[in-house]
Amino acid sequence: MSWRPEVSWSVLHARGELLVAIRAHLASLPVLEISTPALSKSAAVDPHLQSFSVDEGADLFLQTSPESFLKRVVAAYGQSVFEITHAFRKNDQGQRHNPEFTLLEWYQVGSDLSALMDALTTLLNSLPRPPMVWRDSASRGIKRCSYTALFKAHFGLDPNTVSYDVLAQLVDKAEADVGHLGSIYDEQFRSDCLDYLFLKEIAPALPNCFYLIEFPICQAALAEIDEKGGFAKRFELYWQGIELANGYQELRDSEALYRRYQAHDQARRDRGLERVDFDNRLADASGRLPSCAGVALGIDRLIMVWLEKQCLGDVTLFGWPDH
Repeated sequence: MSWRPEVSWSVLHARGELLVAIRAHLASLPVLEISTPALSKSAAVDPHLQSFSVDEGADLFLQTSPESFLKRVVAAYGQSVFEITHAFRKNDQGQRHNPEFTLLEWYQVGSDLSALMDALTTLLNSLPRPPMVWRDSASRGIKRCSYTALFKAHFGLDPNTVSYDVLAQLVDKAEADVGHLGSIYDEQFRSDCLDYLFLKEIAPALPNCFYLIEFPICQAALAEIDEKGGFAKRFELYWQGIELANGYQELRDSEALYRRYQAHDQARRDRGLERVDFDNRLADASGRLPSCAGVALGIDRLIMVWLEKQCLGDVTLFGWPDH
């Protein structure tokens, strides 16, 4: 049976043009494109991320992102780098999710989050034929919205300290199917509830395009924490409800990283998920990182919204799982 492509040649041409433009812009900056392996002995520990195991005997995993490898490079050379590569996340499939996807990961040495958001906006402004949604948003300035402040204003509660019971009541009041959140009261439960409430109750009133900043501490992931301000130093770029990018002021404390691993490990155990070994090489690199900020940008999602398409299948060849 002959293969009939579902993506038009004009879309493929536009996709290629956007990739060329992204690389051309980054080439104008003090940042070097490098390539890292897709296979590693380490897997993602975040309970929301499941890694593909490709060889049980050798314990090799396809990478959910090139983060561990790139941080080892930045720690060793002290230079800004980026990579455009394929990443893999098991059980991650839907209109805006594919188990295999294209990712830009970019680490800028000496940068803070504000400067990196400016740099990301400049990158997007450099791309050809921006859609009206972006032109209008960029002309006004992409708004930066504090997750923590918005949650306090909307619910009158501090997302870092509100009780699990109250969070459960708020989620229940939203009258939606949220069985996936589970009923295990821990900081992973807090994070899941906060995300659901933010996207359901707060985000619809926000601009078409905005940066979400100052995350609750339970969502610090691998970002630094502002202890005085009570928030994690990270951002996400949203486009009409779609998350396009995720950035951190990168954590540079190996002991703190291990404590976060322990919390994720316990959350995985409690939820019956497969355990993941601690990534000692990432921990070592994190402890030697220069001050830097990093961002991951979903290329397929970016192309989807840039071309005003509705799903990833409209902009990617050989859709999953038929290829």
